[in-house]
Amino acid sequence: MEGKEGSDADKDHENKEFFNNYRPGSSLEAVDAKIAELDAMFKKLCQSAGRALAHHLGEMPPAEPSSTSLLKHATVNDIAVHLKTCRNVIVLTGAGISTSAGIPDFRTPGTGLYDNVQSYLDKYNLPSAQKLFSYELFLKDPEPFYALARELKYPNENVRPTVAHHFIKLLSDKGVLLRNYTQNIDMLQSQTGIPAEKVFEVHGSFRSGTCMKCQAKLDSQQLKDAIFSGSVAYCELSSETNDAVCGGIIKPDIVMFGEKLSQDYLCTVSKDEGKCDLLIIMGTSLSVGPVNKIPTSVPSSTPRLLINMEKVCTDVSQYNNLSAPIFFFDHPDNLTDVFMGGDIDSSVRELVEMVGWDKELEELCKDVKNSETKSGN
Repeated sequence: MEGKEGSDADKDHENKEFFNNYRPGSSLEAVDAKIAELDAMFKKLCQSAGRALAHHLGEMPPAEPSSTSLLKHATVNDIAVHLKTCRNVIVLTGAGISTSAGIPDFRTPGTGLYDNVQSYLDKYNLPSAQKLFSYELFLKDPEPFYALARELKYPNENVRPTVAHHFIKLLSDKGVLLRNYTQNIDMLQSQTGIPAEKVFEVHGSFRSGTCMKCQAKLDSQQLKDAIFSGSVAYCELSSETNDAVCGGIIKPDIVMFGEKLSQDYLCTVSKDEGKCDLLIIMGTSLSVGPVNKIPTSVPSSTPRLLINMEKVCTDVSQYNNLSAPIFFFDHPDNLTDVFMGGDIDSSVRELVEMVGWDKELEELCKDVKNSETKSGN
């Protein structure tokens, strides 16, 4: 057996070396990321085949029977009981957990960022709000993004974490947090003291910036000074061989529309998904991939708790769509999907009280300002 394992390992190494030889510039890390990507794609294809058949027959695949499901019933109380014994909780978060801190989300009608940037669209002649966060536009003209960042006061160390952020810290303190995959770039979860290795900032953050020409790095304070200078920031480093200034555009280390995620993301998420014994999703419409594929990639028996202003992803007609996660909150055979609606911070407090961790959460939340402000979706 040992010889066979060694042989397989050698063959795997040879395959990676072959890939490197015929794909110049591809590191072994890149190969690992590609393998993880293909593995995830294969899983989705298998799931899609089952979904397509179920969709054709007019029914969903049967829920896990109670003997193998991690919940007896799909209720908040069952989630609370289950949480006490969990060991590998994944928390997937979006902009909705930061609205009670004063940071607008993207899609809420009236208050969301996309509904309040018309002046920028008019000024810069842009067709949509998403264009402001486009990598293509940033390469051509970074001024619209810089102007918006200045108005939003990004980065802003005066904004404090919310109850939802401290709940994630509590999960970490309890030793049950496998990973927090956050779509947010506000870095609020880091302010709570969650260990860096427990957080994956899927879309990057304003923690640093990079010169797009010489790849020089700026730390958070340097980036902040650059953003609030009143104009686009350019690299001021001089060449080692002459006095010429680099002059490259400084780009915050966030992932814009049209940019690929880091190779680390696919490697990390592919390792985490199979371990997950509870998935908690907070404050997101799950409209953006590939992070919205996490709910369909955890084991089928894993409970999925959505804490949101409203239900999302409940259209069964999209169940055979690879990119669409689907929740079956109201299905009579549902044993995994649970929804807590309304104010996110209030829902978190309710859940934590049911678990018996409320005093510990409140201790962590002592510095939360305006925690009763409604959090959005």
